[in-house]
Order: sequence, then structure tokens, then C-alpha cells
Amino acid sequence: MSSNTESSERKTVTIRGLSVDIYNRISRLAREMGVTVGEIVNEALRRYITTLENVSRTIDNLVRSGDVVVISGISSLTVTKADLESLDKPVVFRDMDELVFADDVTNDLIKNKVAKIVNVNTVYVPKTVSTLLIASKSELVRKIVPK
Repeated sequence: MSSNTESSERKTVTIRGLSVDIYNRISRLAREMGVTVGEIVNEALRRYITTLENVSRTIDNLVRSGDVVVISGISSLTVTKADLESLDKPVVFRDMDELVFADDVTNDLIKNKVAKIVNVNTVYVPKTVSTLLIASKSELVRKIVPK
């Protein structure tokens, strides 16, 4: 695992709601690697926090520069070709359950008008739009689903 830069102080904690499957997988990995479950969880959380901090910093820099429009905090949003074309700057979609790109949205529009998709559970894209293009603009997206 990585070197500890934070305090070496340890505390016993209970994590409510942890999936039994996830715990069993971590436990099996720990045995195979000869480390404790705590070491694996600490490393996983450290990496997750670093990812969140880096994504947040990147978006903050884009927003400060005035180079993007940010759309966030909407549970479900459907975006059309006209919506994207009406923007004078690229857009960042963040913190959503569901983002749906309408069937009239093209690869070129995604390339030119979508800066980032961050922390969205599911992104639905037309079959004519490259899922790899969407993935290249995504951070912390659970699923990309062609429709």
C-alpha cells in the first residue's frame, strides 16, 4: 500500500450500510495480499478522496476562468441538440442521478459543448454517440447506457 502521510493514529469504527459482498471481497483480497482489511479500506478511501479533490479542483478552475457553464443538483435532466447549441460556453454536468442526451445530440456536439460529466449515476446516450467519447468526459459516473 502507499506510504502514510496522514496521522498514524488508529481508531476502531463501525461502517453502517456496508455491502456484505464488498466486505467479503475486501476481506478475501486482504488475506491474499497479507494485509488487514483496514489497510485496504484506508488505501481505497485515500484514493477516492484524492480523486474527488482533483475533480473538484479541475472544475473550480474551469468555473473561475469563466470558461464553462455548470448545471448541477438536478435529479434527472434531458438535454437536446437545441439546448447544447444555445450555450455560448461548454457545459459541466454534475451531481445528478440521471443525465439523458436526446436522440438528436451528435458526437460533434458532445466534443464541442460538453466539458465534463461528474458524479452522475447514469448517463443515457443515443446509439449514434460514442460511449467512449462520453467516458472520456466523465468522472465518477456509474453507468453509461446507449439507448
